[in-house]
Amino acid sequence: MLILVPRVFRFSLFLEVRFIRGCSFIALGLLGMSEDRQGDVVDELLSSLLGNEGDAQQAVIAKEQALVRVRVERRRRHLVTVIEFDSSDVRSIDIEGIARELKRRLAAGGTVKGSVIEVQGDQRVRVRRLLVELGFREENILVDETIVET
Repeated sequence: MLILVPRVFRFSLFLEVRFIRGCSFIALGLLGMSEDRQGDVVDELLSSLLGNEGDAQQAVIAKEQALVRVRVERRRRHLVTVIEFDSSDVRSIDIEGIARELKRRLAAGGTVKGSVIEVQGDQRVRVRRLLVELGFREENILVDETIVET
């Protein structure tokens, strides 16, 4: 049985119910969208159904699964700590908020460029400790011990 729902949010939503060997399976799909946009729309629908609790849980899960690389680069005479986030859902991690907290606790300047945070000075050890306090898994934080010349 296929149920079509009228156009919602500029796309069509369909719900398919299948009965196989006495068990029912439900499939939810979107018509008229690219696959990239479908994931965003499904996230929007789930967040609207779950409310703010879903966003908070999604952020915690994203932080636990994120792979973080920390390295130090020498730029001219100055050292810069570069924190790079590799995650499938970088948007839910709130990199801007993490950068603000790191800069405040490290008493250092810094910036955000995409999924990368740059902090002034050699802050590798302190950044690792602070990221663990902010909810990232210690096993997923990789710290490069060498200084890269750029």
